[in-house]
Amino acid sequence: MGEAERISEHVWRLALPSDTLPPYDHVNTYLIASSGVGALVDPGSFDAGALSATRAALAAAGVRLLKAVFLTHTHRDHTGGLQTLLEAEGPLAVYVHPLEADRLQGTTGIVPLGDDRRITVGDVVVRALHTPGHSPGHLSYLLPEEGVLLLGDLIAGEGSTWVGLPEGDVSAYLASLARLRGLRPRLLGPGHGPVVRDADRKLADSAAHRLERERQVLTALAGGPETLSELRRKIYPSLPDSAVTLVEGSLLAHLAKLMREMRVVHLGEDVSGPYALRR
Repeated sequence: MGEAERISEHVWRLALPSDTLPPYDHVNTYLIASSGVGALVDPGSFDAGALSATRAALAAAGVRLLKAVFLTHTHRDHTGGLQTLLEAEGPLAVYVHPLEADRLQGTTGIVPLGDDRRITVGDVVVRALHTPGHSPGHLSYLLPEEGVLLLGDLIAGEGSTWVGLPEGDVSAYLASLARLRGLRPRLLGPGHGPVVRDADRKLADSAAHRLERERQVLTALAGGPETLSELRRKIYPSLPDSAVTLVEGSLLAHLAKLMREMRVVHLGEDVSGPYALRR
C-alpha cells in the first residue's frame, strides 16, 4: 500500500486491497479533509494494513478530528473495513442511504442520508446525491467548490462497472449518469481504478456502453426467441465459466428494462426465458 494520492485541495485517494470484481484488486477509500476535520468515503478494505494506511493519510492531511464515514453503497468491497475503523477510532457518524441502511445492522452511528443533503467537513461542503443503478441506495458525493465527484461504482476508473440483477437497474443507471453529467464535474473519483479527469467524456462513454449492450440484445433477438444462455453465447462468444453468473445478471437487467418499455416479452416460466421482441 502506497501513500495517499492527493487529487484536489481537500480530497485524497487511498487504493487499498479489497476482494472485489476483476480486473480490480483494490477499493478506493477517499479522505475529505479541511481545517483539521476529516471524513472517509467507503472504508472497504479487509486488509490488516488498511487501518495503518488510513491513519497515515489522516495524519498527513492534518486531520485532528475524524468526523464521519460516507458510504456510496453497502456492497462488502466498500464496507469491509468499516467495523475495524469504528472500533479503532471511536464513535463516528456513518452516513448511508435509507434504502441500504438495514444492511448494516449492528453497526453503531448509522445516519440515513437522503438525496441532495449537504454536510460540512471543516470548511468544505459535501453534497449527497442519490444515484441508483448499480445498487438501489447508491449515493455519490459532490464537492461543488472543487468540482470533485466521488461516485463509487457508478463508473470504474478504466473500463465499465457492473450493472446486473438482482440489484442493478439499467434505466436508473442511465438516469443517474445523465444527472451527474448535468452537474459538469471536473474530476471523478471512482470506487475502483484511477481518478478520471475527463469527466464529461467518461460519463457519456459509460452511458453509450450500456446502450450498445442493449442494442446487442435487441439484435440477438431479431432472429427469433432466445433463452438467456443463448443470448449470452451470442453476445459473449468467449467467456470463462467464472464470469457466466455475472454476465447473465447483467443481461437480465437489460432485459428487465426492455420488458418495462414493452420492447421485449418473456415467454418462459423463469429467468432462463426464452425472450422475444414484442411484435
